[in-house]
Amino acid sequence: MRALKISLTAFLACILFVTGCQSGAGRRDNRSALGPQKERIEKLAGDVDVVPSTDELDRGRVLISYSDCFACHKEADRKRGPAFKDIAARYPMNSTYIRILAKRIVVGTKGSWGNVVMPPHPAISEIDAEKMVAYILSLDGTD
Repeated sequence: MRALKISLTAFLACILFVTGCQSGAGRRDNRSALGPQKERIEKLAGDVDVVPSTDELDRGRVLISYSDCFACHKEADRKRGPAFKDIAARYPMNSTYIRILAKRIVVGTKGSWGNVVMPPHPAISEIDAEKMVAYILSLDGTD
């Protein structure tokens, strides 16, 4: 009788242990109940040293609309690549960043936004790419 009591106690202890270990498996993560979490984007260091004219920004917007940018990007939401507003949140309107990002458009890049690959666009001139980047960076803080 005593052996049966010990075996039953050990059996119940095992059940409680296993149940306790698995209880979190079916539980929903509270963060998912709040909707998708937007990662915080840190602004890179650099002073704003470029103020593009309205005509330059319009030219950049038109160049983007005639390119294949929207196959991977959206203005406000992440698609395959980062949203234009996320790019604008990271990079200040700075001539150095404009040149770097324009070069990335032309030659392509990987790793700036995780494992996403930016394919090269050799048909786009660096001057046009700079206008496109200026437009994208102008989206910071606008709705």
